[in-house]
Amino acid sequence: MSSFPNHRIVSENEVTRIMAKFSTRCVIACLLTIGMCVLQYNLFFRNFKFKLWFNKELKSFNQLEKKFPSALIVGVRKGGTRALLDAIALHPKVRIVRRETHFFDANYSLGYDWYRDQMPEVESDDEVVIEKTPAYFTNENVPKRVYEMDPNMKLILIVRHPVYRTVSDFTQVYYNKLEQNKSLPVLSVEAFRTDEAGMETINMEYKPMTNSLYDVHISKWLKYFKIENFLFVNGDVFRANPLHEEGNIDQSAKTLY
Repeated sequence: MSSFPNHRIVSENEVTRIMAKFSTRCVIACLLTIGMCVLQYNLFFRNFKFKLWFNKELKSFNQLEKKFPSALIVGVRKGGTRALLDAIALHPKVRIVRRETHFFDANYSLGYDWYRDQMPEVESDDEVVIEKTPAYFTNENVPKRVYEMDPNMKLILIVRHPVYRTVSDFTQVYYNKLEQNKSLPVLSVEAFRTDEAGMETINMEYKPMTNSLYDVHISKWLKYFKIENFLFVNGDVFRANPLHEEGNIDQSAKTLY
């Protein structure tokens, strides 16, 4: 009688099966261990390569700088300046200022350093920065200030038919007052004045009207800049056929790029 009554005798085949099962598990465990090692190895070197790339990009990023604009879209208000800026921005060498800085009219006292901080960063010297503030065109102080900063500044002016531009300008003023629950203007009342003799004259204090007097405003700019500094864009043509006019703009603006 066996001294181990609770244990059964294991056959040779069963021992073989158990050993085979044990060996399979060992092999699987070894393969998993090797797989984890390979994965850790790849992750380590990928991370190492990423750090090298990141450091390189960081170095390149640190070399980015801001510079003053080479060209200004100075006007006119309601002439299509935003659409023009977006069209010019399609050029790979152009960097644009997305918001109107109003540096040369309202924020001039903040200084050149503040103005430079509003500019986008550029990667190379051949990139062109363009800023847009339509209020520049009609402000009598701006031409002199721009000239003092850069006498070679390129000036871009997009104009529309004066009557259409005036109506568009008035419409914007009208709806702004409507949203603010203010008294609504009447164009014929605001735009003209009647003298004692009963003669109607243009109200030179009403901006939607005076903004369309292109000859009055351009004469102030021509006191400081040559006509060659200007790029004139027909806003009515640009609005009707932007692709065609954009081609003309690109040909005329090659000196900028």
